[in-house]
Amino acid sequence: MIRPQKITLTRMWLTPLVFCLLMGWVIYANQMLNPAPPLEIVLALVLGGICGVPFGILRGMHTDVRPTDRRGVMYLGSSWITLLIFVVAFGLRFAIRQVTPLRGALSGAIGDALLAFAIAFIVASYVVIFRKYQRLTA
Repeated sequence: MIRPQKITLTRMWLTPLVFCLLMGWVIYANQMLNPAPPLEIVLALVLGGICGVPFGILRGMHTDVRPTDRRGVMYLGSSWITLLIFVVAFGLRFAIRQVTPLRGALSGAIGDALLAFAIAFIVASYVVIFRKYQRLTA
């Protein structure tokens, strides 16, 4: 069992921000190598995000959150699922790019959707966790 960790609210929101920046850089780099129509990229990001939100909500609902004696600091039940989601998303992205012909726009759009899924998963779970924390401290 993974021990709960103390986490500040600032640090909690830093992780999704870093992942969003990483995702933006990966999408930009992919666009430079294999250009795709902007509409395909936007559609892939929206679909990936829509699919990631319910799983993030589910993860957030099942995460143990306890307030500490310090304001803005909570005990957050650690989970390996977050890391696993990103490893699977990047792994599937790589596999799809290897299988699809010429590694073109379709593989890029599918890869972008997987990245959006991972980001939406993290952000949705943190929103639920933050709301749980707010209810506990109210």
